[in-house]
Amino acid sequence: MRLTIRRRRQGLSVLGCASLLTLAFSGPAASQSDPFGALYTPPAGAPPAQDASSGRTGSTSVSGAVGRFYVGAEAGGRVSLAQLDMMPTHAPPLPVALQGHSTRFLANRSKIAIPGYTLAFVQGASASAFGGGAGLDPSQRRTQIATRLVGLTDEMARDLADEAYADLVRQLEAAGFQVVDPVAQLASEQMQGLARYSARFGGQGIIDGRATKAWVVYGPTGLPPIKGHAFETGMGAVAASGALMRFGRASRDLDAIIISPRLLLDYIDMESTGRRTYSGSASVDAELRFGINPTSRVDFVWGNDSGGAMPGWFTTKGAFTPQPFGILAQTADRSDSVATHNALVSVGFGSIYRQSLVYDAEVSPKRYAALSRAAIQGFNTALVAEIRKARGQ
Repeated sequence: MRLTIRRRRQGLSVLGCASLLTLAFSGPAASQSDPFGALYTPPAGAPPAQDASSGRTGSTSVSGAVGRFYVGAEAGGRVSLAQLDMMPTHAPPLPVALQGHSTRFLANRSKIAIPGYTLAFVQGASASAFGGGAGLDPSQRRTQIATRLVGLTDEMARDLADEAYADLVRQLEAAGFQVVDPVAQLASEQMQGLARYSARFGGQGIIDGRATKAWVVYGPTGLPPIKGHAFETGMGAVAASGALMRFGRASRDLDAIIISPRLLLDYIDMESTGRRTYSGSASVDAELRFGINPTSRVDFVWGNDSGGAMPGWFTTKGAFTPQPFGILAQTADRSDSVATHNALVSVGFGSIYRQSLVYDAEVSPKRYAALSRAAIQGFNTALVAEIRKARGQ
């Protein structure tokens, strides 16, 4: 773990540690304005750029920890959003590796149809850790860090979904493939019968490690997210079976392989010590890291002449970049009182100390959009290369 909080000597009593516990708190992630912000901002009276950030400063990583004789928070990597706004608005495509399954089906139809492009953004993430007490100390401890994405607007997300679809079509056509026009697709009875969400769709779950993440799904204009292909969890994913049968019949009717990409863009990496019953400590780390979440995938279907659906898919282990794009700035400290916790323990009552820290993960819109396009282009490039390989090109 990245946390580097120094442990206190084990021989101290609980009462003797009260003051030390209080002193162990470090300051929150910085969120004041950039002292050099005037160098980057418009002159007085001029309207700010629509894609400009707040210009404040913050950190790129934060940590929280609780233990037998300590509690603390730590932040690292001081960055200014105003400086990030000045960075290049273009980034090279992100290198992406796809692993294919049943790719032989991709060669069984001459054309390609893309009924939608699911583009999702992680917009919230949290992780917690628990220590159940150790040795003669039965006191329990818990720490949690929660973050929310700030700076990505609905308009920006929808524009990126449009760009993702258009970029895939452009790359496929540049590689010599015939892509069925959306108007022709929607004229198909099977495509018309696809169950779609009327607006954006959201979900949440533990999709990597021990962190719970929440995401919002978008589709290109005129092609809302398809039910069963929008990163649903639980029973919501059952809708994919209905889409599969329609894809099979549409593949036959359109003489095309049906391709349905699902790309989830992530902004943070979180680690925790998890839940440990016989432990006197717990810790959580969070670090900004932009990239493609491993939940991303591409489904494709070949429909045989009788309308049967033969599915295949591509998965990925994810792809990330170390390039900066935002800051973490603390917005709330909902932790329990250290003094109250120690007072209860000192008179023989069991007690659980709960540390709870909340942060904004604010992005520079220009940088976030640039990295999003880099991820989209890299994902699409890898997909087109795999299709060409499957067709012997």
